[in-house]
Amino acid sequence: MPHNTIDQTTLHRYLSEHLLGSESGLNHFKAAHGTWADTAYAQRFESLHQQVKADQDDLKRIMDRLGCTKRPMARLLAPAAKLAGHVNPFNPLRMRKLAAAQVQLDVLTGLLNAKLRMWQTLLLMLPHDPRLDQALLQDLSHRAESQISQLKALSDETWPERFAPPVNDGQGEHRP
Repeated sequence: MPHNTIDQTTLHRYLSEHLLGSESGLNHFKAAHGTWADTAYAQRFESLHQQVKADQDDLKRIMDRLGCTKRPMARLLAPAAKLAGHVNPFNPLRMRKLAAAQVQLDVLTGLLNAKLRMWQTLLLMLPHDPRLDQALLQDLSHRAESQISQLKALSDETWPERFAPPVNDGQGEHRP
C-alpha cells in the first residue's frame, strides 16, 4: 500500500469513536479513584486517571494533525458517554468490598487494552500515512502497557478485600 492510501473517513471515524470511548473511560477512572479515595491505593488510582487524561489529550492532538473533525453523532453522544462514567454502572455504590469492584477493575483493564490496540493499529499505518508520529505512538503504546500493568497490580493487591469471607466479630458481619 503506498503512502496516504488509508481511507481517511474510516480512520477519522475510528479515532472519533475512540475519543468518545475515552470520555467515558476517563470518568470511569475518576469513579474508581472515588471508590478507593480513603485507602492507601487512592494516589495510584489518581495517577492512572491523570495518565489516561494525558493520553486523551495526545489523541486529540493526533486527530488535529490528521484533520479529524468531531462528527455530529459523536458531539451528540459525548455528554452521554461522560455521564456513563460518572454514574459508574459497574460499581454504582462505589463499594470496594463487593464483587462489583472487581468488575469495575476488569472493565478498566479492558478499556486500557482497547486503547493499546488503537495505538498499535496506528503504528501499523505508519508506512501509509506520513503524518503519524512513530515516536509518539510507540510512547503511547508503552504508556498503555504500563497502565495495564499498574491496574493489574492494584487488582492483584486488593483482591482479598473483595473475596475474603465475611467476618462476624459480634458487631455484625463485615469483610476484613
